[in-house]
Amino acid sequence: MSQYSYDLESFRKKLQLRTAMVVLIFLLFMGWNFFQVPAENKSSFLGIFLPISGVLVILLIKNYTKQLKILKGAKIEIDSKSIKQWTQQGQCMETDFKEVQQIEKDTFRGYPRILLVTKQGTYIPLLNLENSDQFLSELESKTRLKAKIFSEETKVAVWKTAIAFLPSIGIAVAVFSGLTGLKSDAIFLVLTLNALLYILSLPKDRLETGTKARRRWIFILLILFLAQIINYFGLL
Repeated sequence: MSQYSYDLESFRKKLQLRTAMVVLIFLLFMGWNFFQVPAENKSSFLGIFLPISGVLVILLIKNYTKQLKILKGAKIEIDSKSIKQWTQQGQCMETDFKEVQQIEKDTFRGYPRILLVTKQGTYIPLLNLENSDQFLSELESKTRLKAKIFSEETKVAVWKTAIAFLPSIGIAVAVFSGLTGLKSDAIFLVLTLNALLYILSLPKDRLETGTKARRRWIFILLILFLAQIINYFGLL
């Protein structure tokens, strides 16, 4: 029996980056609003938002440690007849090789992903494994199936994200410089539109993973953008 673990270090780095981005966005939000508040109200502002900041930090730390703990305790086992996926709590999902009709390999959000396609048409994803090439080779040997390789990439580089939001940065500089005569609300209006266009441009996973969340964010941003348009131009 062979045993494989998940690539904890790779996941840790990506999780740290996502957490840092959340903190940075919140700090920018705090900083912007702090300088918009009149001097006599700044202490009240800090009295409200500093506790909120503390709660956010606690939640981020708990989420960070929980996800690492879950991944660290999980593993995959392969024997001559089946593959077993063990969770951190000791729960096991076993798939008989006789039920596997096809093996596929691609990447998902920068992680190597192996998919077992059963005779019932169910996809069983195996994501971010250590020694994934060795795992795939053994899997092909045990199932006597050759993996189908897909080259689509759904990962979005951080630098591409930064470039995508250059219009928002540009409008912020223009407003703060006072050269355009635009109101400060224009920053949030452009930022919302920028975020909407960014989400629409993101590559879709071929299995449509995250489609519901994508649609939900698009709907929320559309409503927010409409409300900002109405407020900015005083249409009501």
